[in-house]
Amino acid sequence: MKKVLLVMLMASMLVLAGCKDKKDPVQNNEGPMQKAGEKADNAAEKTGEAVKDAADATGSTVKGAADATGSAVKDATEKTGEVVGDTISK
Repeated sequence: MKKVLLVMLMASMLVLAGCKDKKDPVQNNEGPMQKAGEKADNAAEKTGEAVKDAADATGSTVKGAADATGSAVKDATEKTGEVVGDTISK
């Protein structure tokens, strides 16, 4: 009976020794390189989001400019056609 109790006590000590305490700097495996890598990952993610947002905004602006240019070209073509038609009629 004592051996079983001793084995259980030793097993529970091993289990508790294996638990990590994030507040304990000795057990915390996040070294400076790990932290730097996480910061780089976060920065890359934020940069990707900013680039996507900028591309969306630019796409909307370009579409608006293309629509305006298309309308201007259409109006100019119609006016040119009227001028040419008037000139031919004379």
